[in-house]
Amino acid sequence: MKRRSFLVYIIFIFFLTLSFTSCSKKQKYFRYDVSNFIYYIEADIKEPYGRVITRIGDFKFLEHKQMNKLTSLVTDENSVLWLKINFIIPEELRDKDIGLYIGHLRSADLLFFNNSGIRKYGEFPPQENTAGYDTQYFMFPKNIVNQTGINTIMIQVWPGSFGSISTKVFIGEQPDIFHAAEKGNFFNSKIIVAFAGVMILIFFMYLFLYFVMRKFGNANVYLFYALLNFFTIQFLLPNFISEISWAKPAFLSYFAMLKFFFFSGAFTTIYFANSFIISYLGYKDSKRIMIIRLCLYVVPMITTFTISSYLVIPKFIPFLIISSLSQFCFSIPRIIMAIRDKQRRKTVYSMLLGFTPVIVGLILDLFFKVVGLAPNLPYLTIYGWQCTIYLFLGNLLFNFGNMYSHNTQLKNQLSDFNTHLEEVVAIRTKELSEANFVLSKGLETVAHVQKNFLPIKNRSFRGWDLSISYTALDNNVSGDLYDYYFTDGFLDGIGIFDVSGHGIPAGLMTILAKSIISQHFITGIGQNESISNVLKDINQSYIKEKVNVENYITGLLFRFSEFNKKDICSVEFANAGHPYPLLYKAAENKVIELKQDTEKQYGILGVEGLDVSFPPMSFRAEKDDIIVCYTDGLTDCINSEGKDFSKERIIRIIEEYHNESAIMLMNRIMDKFSDFVGKEKLTDDITLIVLKRVNPKDYIEEI
Repeated sequence: MKRRSFLVYIIFIFFLTLSFTSCSKKQKYFRYDVSNFIYYIEADIKEPYGRVITRIGDFKFLEHKQMNKLTSLVTDENSVLWLKINFIIPEELRDKDIGLYIGHLRSADLLFFNNSGIRKYGEFPPQENTAGYDTQYFMFPKNIVNQTGINTIMIQVWPGSFGSISTKVFIGEQPDIFHAAEKGNFFNSKIIVAFAGVMILIFFMYLFLYFVMRKFGNANVYLFYALLNFFTIQFLLPNFISEISWAKPAFLSYFAMLKFFFFSGAFTTIYFANSFIISYLGYKDSKRIMIIRLCLYVVPMITTFTISSYLVIPKFIPFLIISSLSQFCFSIPRIIMAIRDKQRRKTVYSMLLGFTPVIVGLILDLFFKVVGLAPNLPYLTIYGWQCTIYLFLGNLLFNFGNMYSHNTQLKNQLSDFNTHLEEVVAIRTKELSEANFVLSKGLETVAHVQKNFLPIKNRSFRGWDLSISYTALDNNVSGDLYDYYFTDGFLDGIGIFDVSGHGIPAGLMTILAKSIISQHFITGIGQNESISNVLKDINQSYIKEKVNVENYITGLLFRFSEFNKKDICSVEFANAGHPYPLLYKAAENKVIELKQDTEKQYGILGVEGLDVSFPPMSFRAEKDDIIVCYTDGLTDCINSEGKDFSKERIIRIIEEYHNESAIMLMNRIMDKFSDFVGKEKLTDDITLIVLKRVNPKDYIEEI
């Protein structure tokens, strides 16, 4: 949330608070505190007043610590409490119109003064109804006030589930009583009605925004914010029900209202508060988490609605609180993740700043109410929650305004662009044409060099028939590389390599790699070095020569021995992270994949600091055996149905056409590949090598 928007709202809240607290000096009235003279007795709800006043010896002193839990003082649903206050009018209040101020007295009560019925708040069973959070006050006519003797106040109280009485109870002059009561009513209920009215407007406004914005971006944040406001009203309804008593249906009992509005509203508000947090941070729940969260929401809800007695509700409060607060187990980890994410860090800080008022209010309530330092204060969490609601309202409006401003600016830019579209297109077309010309010349140069340094694709050697297919992705410039090495008609070795990337950069690196590979292969033969060490030497030289170029190479390197008396040739090869070669064994009439021990073979060429291992593998090649090598551009190519060509297809083709020559078998594979791909464009360079063992005696030296 932007600091400026937060500052505006904080200043607004400050001056609003100041307007309520900085009133001009008014006349001071004398107040006679009677909160230390309250006694109580439990009685059946049907027990008449006349019988209760005779039980003087049964009354017990009401301690301050009991005032906040009157429900615990009754043992039966059919019981009520009678509170008794005896006092003598102090000198300062004699011969004046007086009254009694009680900050609150929940849930319903009926007051008698010197045996005269004065006023009732709420309704008693069987049509029970709470007085809500009204500040309660009673005015006493002079003619019933004993100016010199003892006055007796008797209050019949039905405590309901959360019965309590304020510790601030005093006798005073009627103007003072009325003013104190109106002030309390303003902060306890009337201001909540105003909050509810604003939240109704916010609900409809953001519900509308959700339907407008649901096709763009994170629209769920508007929906969750709208529902958060709606269910906050549901939760707060018991606080101001007395202000709209005309709207309360006669059949809606206190117990039903408590379950449906207070508890149900609290659970739902917490659920959508967490949904809003998750969405605000740009996350989404998976289906599994969504189901878990719904269960954690529904379980306490069902538990509440199955409670049959209002006296049992306080016992369930810890379970209900833990169940509902468990929703935060899914939002708090997201907050931590967002703090670690640089892109979301500002968002999470603004969100935490937005929730600061309600957190501060909750801490103050725990401090003042639980510890008991100021139990008569209104619940500050409610006001903190309202501040949080309004802060996020300002934030979301600010973000929406920024988005609207951005879209307007973009629209204007598009309009200006369209005005000069022909000119811009002409300029860009010319630039693109020039760039394409330069690029095409570069591609032609690299392609020409590659064409000249790569050996011919089809060749016969003593005992071997070789055929190669080489297809470049970008205008004859390929990142694939093949090479073979021979002496006087004898094939010494063959290699196939794949440089990462495409186009000119990859093509240039193949030129460097070919020189390094050829040099080390020839040196390795002369020094009788293992094929494994040859690959390691190639890796070191390539890393040194390519300097800071970020690419790597995979490849296979084969070395062939001379033929023995039985025309059998030994083959040694090593693999550097390349697709495994295939070997058709004529004697067994099957194709096998030449794999090394995966626990020992690892690594590619050209990555500095990477530990590599290229253990050699050897086998004997007899007449009609076939070796097939390829780059992954062949097997990984995908057709219009989303299927790849795969090595299994190559194996089936080899098994079917193994009797044909190397070039015919190569053509069979590439024809099948062409049919498979159809009109789909290639995504990588493709190289295929087919090497078939033939009779050495049939070799005719090329002229």
